[in-house]
Amino acid sequence: MSRRGGRLQAGVVEGFYGPPWSHQERLDLLAAAPSLGLDTSLYAPKDDPWHRERWREPYPPDALARLGELAAAARDAGVAFVWSVAPGLSMRYADDADHAALVAKAEQVRAAGVRDVWLLFDDVPDRLTDPADADRYGDGPHGAGRAHGEAAARFREAFLLPHGLDHPMTVCPTDYAGCGPSPYRAGLAETLPADARVLWTGRDIVVGEVTREDVLAAAAAFGRRLVLWDNYPVNDFDRTRLFLGPLTGRPADVTGLPLDGVVANAMIEALPSRLPLATVGAWARDPAAYDPARAGAAALRAVAGDRAAQVAPLVRACASWPPSAPRDPGLTALLEGALAGDAVAVAAVRGRMRELAGCAGDGGRLDGAGGDGEAGGDGAGVGGAGPARERPGVAPTGHALLTALAPWLDAAAHTGAAGLAACDLLDRPGAPTAAQLAAAREALDRVETDFPDVLRADVAGFVRRALAAAGAVAEEEVAGGRQAVLVTGPDPGAGDLATAQWLRRRGFAVQLRPTWAPGDAADLVVVTPDAPLPAARAVAAAAVPVLATGRLVTLGIGRESGVLLDRDRVRAGDDEVVVHRGAGRLTWCEPVAGAHVVARAPEPEPRPVLVEVAAGTPLADGTPAPAARTVAFLTGDGAARWLLTDAGWSLLDAALDRLVGGAPDGGDAGR
Repeated sequence: MSRRGGRLQAGVVEGFYGPPWSHQERLDLLAAAPSLGLDTSLYAPKDDPWHRERWREPYPPDALARLGELAAAARDAGVAFVWSVAPGLSMRYADDADHAALVAKAEQVRAAGVRDVWLLFDDVPDRLTDPADADRYGDGPHGAGRAHGEAAARFREAFLLPHGLDHPMTVCPTDYAGCGPSPYRAGLAETLPADARVLWTGRDIVVGEVTREDVLAAAAAFGRRLVLWDNYPVNDFDRTRLFLGPLTGRPADVTGLPLDGVVANAMIEALPSRLPLATVGAWARDPAAYDPARAGAAALRAVAGDRAAQVAPLVRACASWPPSAPRDPGLTALLEGALAGDAVAVAAVRGRMRELAGCAGDGGRLDGAGGDGEAGGDGAGVGGAGPARERPGVAPTGHALLTALAPWLDAAAHTGAAGLAACDLLDRPGAPTAAQLAAAREALDRVETDFPDVLRADVAGFVRRALAAAGAVAEEEVAGGRQAVLVTGPDPGAGDLATAQWLRRRGFAVQLRPTWAPGDAADLVVVTPDAPLPAARAVAAAAVPVLATGRLVTLGIGRESGVLLDRDRVRAGDDEVVVHRGAGRLTWCEPVAGAHVVARAPEPEPRPVLVEVAAGTPLADGTPAPAARTVAFLTGDGAARWLLTDAGWSLLDAALDRLVGGAPDGGDAGR
């Protein structure tokens, strides 16, 4: 990958966490890459153990043969196929044997036909854990940077140059996000070859904008030229969503920038990824002339073919970027106008909802897609559909894309139907009929239990407010006799609201607030991942039962904690329980001694995800727990109806009953 005049080289990287693409999907994308404007394919799947965890071990013959097929297919397509290796989890940098093992691994893949190798040190500790390494390179991030740079320099001398690969090597550092100097970057610059390029994600890991100033500042901090590892349109952090819109927020003027190219980190869904990837190619080909709307329209025609009209409403609904951006500001304004009684806005909302309702058509469930895959199993829909197959070198048909998009097309149709039902409540002279109210409630229930997210919050909120305006309620909520405080950030998110809704159905009156102070009282405190640190510290000393989904170390319940991606099940005793409707996330912790682990994540990372700490159990600081504590597997998504299966609700309800001594509704109101 090298800069050519006023254009940037453009590639795709399979660099996400979660289920890797199938071999066929990789072959198909290589064949399609030139038509998408992509000239490089970087092989970096996190779930390939021989690329990362088991990097010292040779590839087994069948896996090596597949790499050779990919390299050959790339050559046939005129695409540069780059294999990468990520040794940073376990490499001993002061040990010559590990440097030799790295070269031997690269020699093995070269013998299979791979011609270039990049080194990745991403998502590993920023300090050296081996004492010999720390003695040689120094402590802290500066020492880690020096070790990584020297490893790259030695690899260049021992493998790249002897094979005639004298172009600038490419390295992904551990400190790959942000624009300013750091001790790690200073150490890396001391030992990394002077002409090496550094992979960099922007001012943050996932960004909406990359400016000229960002590039210049980051290049200065590294002292090297850059390749943008663009974490767009990757969706491994939220498997409910697709990002199908055009690339936005990238610099139009790249003249004189120390930026050689871009590799876009694709979605887990390989075929739908082609829609946004084509716009990455269009931007890199001519940044100055790039127009996102025009590029997006061209990508839709090229990838969806004769089904472009059917897919277009879904693409529009899934076009926002970055992930935190409002989904559709124009639609939001129309929804507000419709609720305010604006007849023109109601008509416009009807038009948008009809478009979404027509998405499924004959493409909602094609060839069994979306119903029974491995990640979804037992009724979990998204993540389970098998790859849409096509012959290498042949552009996908619209039918194949519809198959790949089937779960989201279904969800779009449900969203459209719910919006239309709400319009029926608003757009009539008299009171709505009982049938209309029932239809709106039924449509709302479908949207709120769809795992794929197509404008879920926007349209569900619209339907709820329309029901309220009609003098109806969306669902019965139990009047609370017990008091619960949900401690979260100052602006509660959808996950907080979902958890509060669950607790109300369980018979609690719920307050959502960012504070807790000594002397406060409640029958239950819920601590979320967004709880402010001072409030979490105060809760740690409270003689109140605590249900925790975040701040687990601060609460003294665990020694460390984190979130597992792409998980839909847990193991409770000898039973494997599917708790999510699709591939979701699980909060885990390594609990204090004496805690009872109710459930763990399955192999290969059997982390505790449902943990109970009895009152009096010594916490991390040695003080006894002033009341019972329970760690639930929920994340920032909360106790969402779209996320949890009946079995998931049962686990949560039972844990809540044990924590607070039962609830008046018998334990099934969470559903």
